[in-house]
Amino acid sequence: FAPMATTLASPARARLATKSANVSPRASRRRRCAAAREAGPFDGEAPRYDAVRLDTNGDFMRALDAARVREIAVDARGSVIVCFTQRGHVRTVGTARGDGERADEDVEDAASRAPAVVDTTTFARACANAGVDFDIARDATYIGRDLTRDGRAVFAIRAPNAEMDAAFVAALDAPDADSRAVKAATAKDLGMADAALIANASSLVNWRSKVKFCRECGSGVTWTRGGRVAKCVECGARTRPDLTPACLSLITCGNYVLLGRNAKWPQGFYSLLAGFVEPSETLERCVAREAFEEASIELTPSSIEYVASQPWPFPNQIMLGFRAAVEPVKLGPLKMPPAPKLRDDELSDARWFHVDYLASRLAPERAFADPRDGAMEEIPFGEIALPGEHALARKLVQGWLDEKLSSRRRRCDDRLVTTVVEGSFFTECELSSGDDSEENGGGSANFVEDEQTGEYHSLNFVMVEVLLAQEGQAPVVIRAAPVDTAVIHKQVVAEVERVGEGARAIAYVRATGKIKCKKESSGAQSIYIKMFSEASDDGFDARAITVAMLQKACPFHEFHFSQ
Repeated sequence: FAPMATTLASPARARLATKSANVSPRASRRRRCAAAREAGPFDGEAPRYDAVRLDTNGDFMRALDAARVREIAVDARGSVIVCFTQRGHVRTVGTARGDGERADEDVEDAASRAPAVVDTTTFARACANAGVDFDIARDATYIGRDLTRDGRAVFAIRAPNAEMDAAFVAALDAPDADSRAVKAATAKDLGMADAALIANASSLVNWRSKVKFCRECGSGVTWTRGGRVAKCVECGARTRPDLTPACLSLITCGNYVLLGRNAKWPQGFYSLLAGFVEPSETLERCVAREAFEEASIELTPSSIEYVASQPWPFPNQIMLGFRAAVEPVKLGPLKMPPAPKLRDDELSDARWFHVDYLASRLAPERAFADPRDGAMEEIPFGEIALPGEHALARKLVQGWLDEKLSSRRRRCDDRLVTTVVEGSFFTECELSSGDDSEENGGGSANFVEDEQTGEYHSLNFVMVEVLLAQEGQAPVVIRAAPVDTAVIHKQVVAEVERVGEGARAIAYVRATGKIKCKKESSGAQSIYIKMFSEASDDGFDARAITVAMLQKACPFHEFHFSQ
């Protein structure tokens, strides 16, 4: 198509006119986010693994020596033992079996399992019958009082041998008992209070199993304060559980968020960038350093803001959640995030994901489970999985998505959201290269696979620059559909004029062409672009902007131009 007639001498002048006509102060980022952050990422509730229903103060205010531990083990409120196997797995039972009434049912969610517990007296008797030497003051760690079950005392052990583990199983006498990895069990199988109790106990007993000698002189240690402090038998030095702070960063650039994939993670699983705090380093400096070390991204220092924290006792971290922003780079009339570059071997990938892509992929009917929680489902090419909903990383991403989508709804109705704000007629789930069809929730702009050839049908597209765009209207609009480009062109022009409400907005055609998806022998997929027409100048690279617009929907694909 030839450029539409306009009284402006050039698109460059039109962009200048648009900029000067639409100057208006933006609300600060702090004010835009205030409402979303008021309750915090956990909606005002305690984060998972926060042991708010576990009381330790009453007992630990006093000297918790061996005699006091034995008193707690037989007091009137009851006391129980939680057992971890030699591998560190926790024993659980089905919730139908139960282990006593909870004082507050509201603190439990829809849990399928509960921790397997045995009365301390019963366990001691089972050990004696099996010839196992067991002393609760010497071998168990006192976790605290479970406020959800009438304040009963909870002790934990990590069985040092198969005989003690067998004694626990015999005392439990539960046919449905099993052992499960602690991280997976606390993420999805246990209720909130039980997950916090077990995660806390696991961290303590695992730490205790590794402390055999004094750090100062190498002599042996004895246990005090209910097994929470190791005291050297020679020099008296005390060793307490380590706590390692780590910063987790929601790094954004406009409508994009930066996610990375650890080299040890499965394909398709991504999370926020994170790293441990170094000695003599501020938390803010840690956030900026990790972004640069892992992805060569320089943050805007004033944008780094603390959001929330979450205990992460796997084995002993405290996650400190931050938000930070990156200055965009200009690509014609677009503002795009800077390209990440990997600097070490810790990450195998880091890339920007558009809000529309994540919103469609994290929808309940489409989202993939966190594979680290035991999910065996393979993540197909083009899809993405994030940490489970219990994790601070997921909460930060979801809060950002909700904030962005809420802002859109305030600015325009749903029918015009994509065109007005992002410049695309297709939704991200529609322009995908999976095996979606209209029956499976796809739309008219899908790449549909030919059953006989195994190739995807092509789509035609039209991309226009919106000259004299209204405030909030996208500077570039692209539409892809399986119809002739002349039809698409009419639709684009009509939509731009309608969104502009009869004002001066003009659709200046920058590119037309065809896109086709192809599966490569490696299993990856590429999108091949054939340009029918293109109008580039010093301020507008039609090919680069075409790729940038398509990458919103297809962030994992490689893009190639064909003749």
